[in-house]
Amino acid sequence: MAIDINKDLKKYIPIFQQAIEQGINESDTSLRIGKFLEDVLGYDMFVDISKEYTVKDRFVDYAVKINTKIVFFIEVKQAGMDLRGKHIEQASNYAANAGVEWVILTNGSCWHLYHLTFEDGIQNDLIFSTDIIKDSIDVASAKLSLLHKKSVTKGEYLDYFDKIKTLEPENIMGAIFHEDTLRTIRNQLKKMTGVRIEEDELVSGIKQMISTNTWERIGDIKVKRQRKISKQRKEEVSNNIIDKSPIEEKKEEIDETKIIN
Repeated sequence: MAIDINKDLKKYIPIFQQAIEQGINESDTSLRIGKFLEDVLGYDMFVDISKEYTVKDRFVDYAVKINTKIVFFIEVKQAGMDLRGKHIEQASNYAANAGVEWVILTNGSCWHLYHLTFEDGIQNDLIFSTDIIKDSIDVASAKLSLLHKKSVTKGEYLDYFDKIKTLEPENIMGAIFHEDTLRTIRNQLKKMTGVRIEEDELVSGIKQMISTNTWERIGDIKVKRQRKISKQRKEEVSNNIIDKSPIEEKKEEIDETKIIN
């Protein structure tokens, strides 16, 4: 169950609204962020949070820890300042040097959560963003509650990350353009209309429903097919005439693909 932070979050909306109106500096914004971490997100300032954490002679505004292990860094910008790509790039470099995979970029009202990967350089993926002043309290609370100490301890932010990655267009397209899915859709269309549609025709129809931007992002899509096993092979396996090794089983499950241009 998600942590309910609505009541505590509401108290800070006017605080950060006033901070923007008064044009407070980054240092004063950081002080408010520290109190926010304690009052809204449940962290102990003396146990869970290190202010101005040092990474190779550079300072990260906040390092948030669970059981002494750093879970994420927080990079603070002045209240009202637009959060830009260069800001997360700077924080990402600090995180990479410290081996930290999660970074929060915030100006008090806007909160951006990033996940970092280091396999081919430093890549940062925006997992969620919310503005506690502009967004509804329910939307902002649902996202920020994932950063609450209890939620982080339970790994709920990791579950959310897994769902976000699973729902990426590449994965959804891969599921749609699987031969089993296409067969199911063709059968259902025949039941509905009485007309038999060939696979290529269905693929073309689906493509027309998808935006150009999505196609440009995901590139070529392939119809995934399972390699067919011969009738004799099936009978041999069924009658236990021969045993399949794990490697052989894996080979028979290899997908044959057809590129959809």
